[in-house]
Amino acid sequence: MRIPGAHVLSYYLRRLCERHRARYAAKHQLVGNWHLLYGALDRDALVSIDPATLRKLIAPPDRYWADPFGWQRDGRFFVFCEEVIYGEARGRISVVPLDTKTGLAGPSQAVVQEPHHLSYPFLFEFEGVFYMLPESGFANVLNLYRCLEFPYRWEKLGPIFEGGQYYDPTLLHREGRWWLFVTKRDPRRLQLPDHDLFLFWADSPITGKWTPHPANPVVRSFRRARPGGRIFSLNGKLYRPSQNCLWRYGASLNLNEIVRLDAEYYEERLLRELQPDGPNYVGLHHMDWHDGVVLMDAQRLVPQTEMAS
Repeated sequence: MRIPGAHVLSYYLRRLCERHRARYAAKHQLVGNWHLLYGALDRDALVSIDPATLRKLIAPPDRYWADPFGWQRDGRFFVFCEEVIYGEARGRISVVPLDTKTGLAGPSQAVVQEPHHLSYPFLFEFEGVFYMLPESGFANVLNLYRCLEFPYRWEKLGPIFEGGQYYDPTLLHREGRWWLFVTKRDPRRLQLPDHDLFLFWADSPITGKWTPHPANPVVRSFRRARPGGRIFSLNGKLYRPSQNCLWRYGASLNLNEIVRLDAEYYEERLLRELQPDGPNYVGLHHMDWHDGVVLMDAQRLVPQTEMAS
């Protein structure tokens, strides 16, 4: 008799856990609600961050916010995030103005909407131009967007990847080369977008020509493969946030130190795991840092009566 591989067993174990959680939530009339966390933080403190010290930024009751990426311009700070209106079938990319001392500085505004779901609005600058590379796995394409007027006007340039369901694209510029970290879903192989991390490189981040890493997938683990935010450097070392999806999607956040990254080899090691803090909190799966401000997101189970449909 053929014994299933570890990733197949993990796949079915996770599905059982997710079903149990769904039944518990339904029985107690609870719904999972993502919201944002933020705070002023020096870069040197990123690896020792405590989510419990951050302030909450909770969306209006008819929606949730997740996957925050921050950017500051002309003295104002903006959070780009996934915004999902309850009752709608897909998410969009919205901008939330943030005063880092007092909190929400205005209503959210949708800036990128498509007929399919969007999330994880990865932001970057290249040759003086501001770009966004959001997740659009359901559309079997990774589209690139260029900013026409910061922060609210964007135009779609087209795909840098096609023909696959790619998730949480994360770019890193290092030693003259651009690296793309991304997970992939393949239903034919029982492959969820949480288990296999793929790595590609190119000379430019806006090209459609990416070279796959020969060691792909460079990480195979529900516990730490899927990207969880921008990679950052500290004291000459690189750290990659990733999601722990072993028991359920986005359960907690890992900080991984990248030990080796080159055209032939990739290695990382788990440094620490960050858990959601507080009663009824069940998820923590993203981190970004920009200009002294750290952003995270967290999920809590709340009564359905608190959510507007």
